[in-house]
Amino acid sequence: LMKLIQLLLELDYRTYEAMVKITYGDEGSKGYDDALRALPGVTTVTIASEDTDSKLATYKVKLISQKEPIEAFKSFKVNASTKYSNIIAIKVGEQTIEEK
Repeated sequence: LMKLIQLLLELDYRTYEAMVKITYGDEGSKGYDDALRALPGVTTVTIASEDTDSKLATYKVKLISQKEPIEAFKSFKVNASTKYSNIIAIKVGEQTIEEK
């Protein structure tokens, strides 16, 4: 019965995936894929590209949320920039958002 209740509660959650470009400060992007994975709702973070000179990294980010996709990634941006002061800018490729 508990498993059934748990499954019913999870029905409201949806999984989204998008490409996210992040600009970092002086520390650079090293290790931030793990740090981003630790944020609420994030299930996977895959490095698509990393440029140490420009301190820019692009990731494929998958998250689970009850929110609409744009709102879910907006929360991701707020969480990431609030938690990690080395993050200068976050750009979500809204045209790349897919429901999984």
